[in-house]
Amino acid sequence: MKTYKHYHGTPNQVMSQEEASILLCVERALASSSNSQTIGKNGEQPFIEFLQRYLPNTLRATSGHFVTPSGDISPQLDAIVFDSRYPLLSENIDGSALLMLNSVVHIYELKTNLTTKDIRKSVANSQKVAALTQQIKDFDTPDGWGAPRQTLLGYRTEQRLETLEAAFFNASTPEKAQMDCIILRCNPRDAEAMGGVGGTLHLEPPFPEESGRGPRLDGYFPMFIPSHTPLSDLYYTLVQDAYYTLGERNYSFHDIGAHFNDYMSWATA
Repeated sequence: MKTYKHYHGTPNQVMSQEEASILLCVERALASSSNSQTIGKNGEQPFIEFLQRYLPNTLRATSGHFVTPSGDISPQLDAIVFDSRYPLLSENIDGSALLMLNSVVHIYELKTNLTTKDIRKSVANSQKVAALTQQIKDFDTPDGWGAPRQTLLGYRTEQRLETLEAAFFNASTPEKAQMDCIILRCNPRDAEAMGGVGGTLHLEPPFPEESGRGPRLDGYFPMFIPSHTPLSDLYYTLVQDAYYTLGERNYSFHDIGAHFNDYMSWATA
């Protein structure tokens, strides 16, 4: 009898196929166009469609912007995972949307060919986004569970892992904005050496009793976590963290109704 079971430390065959599908869309765009917007859109759309297929009904995914209750609009965001109980404020013909900040759970910035320049720019952008999210008192600290999480996702990279690590760990400031960097396909030489195809650049916070004892001045521990199927790890972490975030916020339908009125007056006279 055929069984379906994924074991820790082995490739997830289903997610491997999903990775291949996303990467194929990007490769096809690269082969047919040199336009960065075309390539970028062909990187965003398959990832958002993957999220829409696999996420539970409590969550949805789109691209676009969020708006704060005071009316400040975020920069353009490649992929946004949000609480599906919230209505959209606006949706464009291309599927991008304007969301209420209270609904935002996780934000992804996508890069088809990750470079150190991308990393530095993405870290700076994450700090701007985190500053906007802190307008809501429930999101008062970037590393708190109530705040939206942020991830930089690189599909491929030609640069060596050591170079990317230096750029990421030197630029990252978790006290301002906590962001992981996931790479689906590392440089082949790095992949061969580590026994995986990609992985996650991560800053692990110290336990309270270890405060200040990490190798960085802020006490965080830099690490790279190799993976056989990074998309599988991304999906697992997203769903688990999303439920922790929703649980921490603990918004009731009464709360959501009140938030709805905070963003719009919904009256013409």
